[in-house]
Amino acid sequence: MSLAVPGFVHYLLGPGSTWWDAGLAVIDVAVVGYLAYRVLLLIRGTRAINILVGLFLLGLGYVASQWANLVTLNWLLGHFLTYSFIFGVIVLFQADIRRGLAHLGRGSFFGGLAPDDRRAQAGLVDSVARAAVELARLRRGGLIVLECLADLGEVIETGVKLDAVPSPELLLAIFHPSGALHDGAVVLQRGRVAAASCLLPLTVAPAERDLGTRHRAAIGLAEEVDAVVVVVSEERGEISLAVNGSLHRGLDEGKLRDLLTRLLASPQPGGVAAVMARLGMASRPGGAARRPAGASTDKKRAEDDRAAV
Repeated sequence: MSLAVPGFVHYLLGPGSTWWDAGLAVIDVAVVGYLAYRVLLLIRGTRAINILVGLFLLGLGYVASQWANLVTLNWLLGHFLTYSFIFGVIVLFQADIRRGLAHLGRGSFFGGLAPDDRRAQAGLVDSVARAAVELARLRRGGLIVLECLADLGEVIETGVKLDAVPSPELLLAIFHPSGALHDGAVVLQRGRVAAASCLLPLTVAPAERDLGTRHRAAIGLAEEVDAVVVVVSEERGEISLAVNGSLHRGLDEGKLRDLLTRLLASPQPGGVAAVMARLGMASRPGGAARRPAGASTDKKRAEDDRAAV
């Protein structure tokens, strides 16, 4: 004896619906919900999420204007959403679409990091940490950007493309004072050195007076996109890390390795903020820099304007 299909199932799926139809509907909704969740994870931390919110608000405005019988506004929004939406999505989200298809091709769209990605990430963290420590010892300035969820294609276009395997020796050579690429930032993307001598946006938020152009550029990028920026001061030999709009100073090699490993391996929403909070390094709004206890409080400018990025 088969169980009767409840009335609400007939109401939702139509008369004559069976348990099989209900099961397929549940699977359909679950798959669409999961795909939407993965897409939101993919664009989290990028400008695309703000654009998506804007499009959603326009859609709400269209529905509200239709309900309130605002004919002119409804006509404008209707035509915009009807004729411009698809083309706008293709243009505005082209970088995110490319990155999503790349993730799908590597098999990392439906889960976390693949084994090869984990090995590449471990090597990347090791190269950056060793290079930062050596730069600090030699009192050479350095600015290294590690891509997280945000696509840094626009930043890479401002520099010299390299597409090289990362190593401490390569990073030290790039930031050698006599080198042609030492001004600007190095961008690491998908486990490789994508470009050098890249320009970063400077923060407009108030910051400590002893911070120079290099540190302000690191904070500026961390304010705009989901990326991790390692900064080495040439005057103090101090290693800092900019993330989520804040600068965390006075890091040693162990702390830097730990932070980079955790931050680059936190795909869940709010991962960056959660990692910083667990480590007792909660981010402060407005790009304010945090200085660990016992760090130097000198007021000299840390960077020369020749290192401007």
